[in-house]
Formats: sequence, C-alpha cells, structure tokens
Amino acid sequence: MTKTEKNLQDYIIRNVNLRGGVSRKVEAVGHTGFPDLFLAHKGRLVLVEVKSPTGKGRLAAKQEMEIKRLTAVGVDVRVIDSYEGADNVIDYLADV
Repeated sequence: MTKTEKNLQDYIIRNVNLRGGVSRKVEAVGHTGFPDLFLAHKGRLVLVEVKSPTGKGRLAAKQEMEIKRLTAVGVDVRVIDSYEGADNVIDYLADV
C-alpha cells in the first residue's frame, strides 16, 4: 500500500463506508488542531487524526492540546499512523 497520509485517510473513509458506517473529512473552521475525520457506525463515534504511515508524522502542539480537550470531555479520539491502526478502528466501529 502507498505510504502517504492521504492514502491512509482515503483507506479509512472507504472501508468505514463499505461496512455501512459514516465517515466525513472534518474542516473545523477557527479550530486549529481538530482531528481530520469523523467516523460513526452502530452508535459509536470516533474522531481520528491521521498521520503518515512512514513514521515521520508528528502531532503539532495545537493538535495535542485539542485532542486533550476532546478526550477530557469523553470523546474517543485516535491518532492513526498505520494501516493496522486503521483496521483496528474500522473493526471497532463495525463490531457491535
């Protein structure tokens, strides 16, 4: 598989949709650092920050802060930087 952040993001979106879930690319205007994807299926909701599967992608300080804010109020936020991690969240959403 191609190792770019965009390819990994497309893989997640495609596979969540194939399993009957809902996936959206998020553009949170005025909220720098908000996670990239909204994923939902069978009553579960996950926000995902996608990083390059090359291992070179790092969270920016604003991303870390936003993830901490969201998790502090009970939001399931995941940082995914591998196809294995993508498959884990896709399976989690579909396995209810």
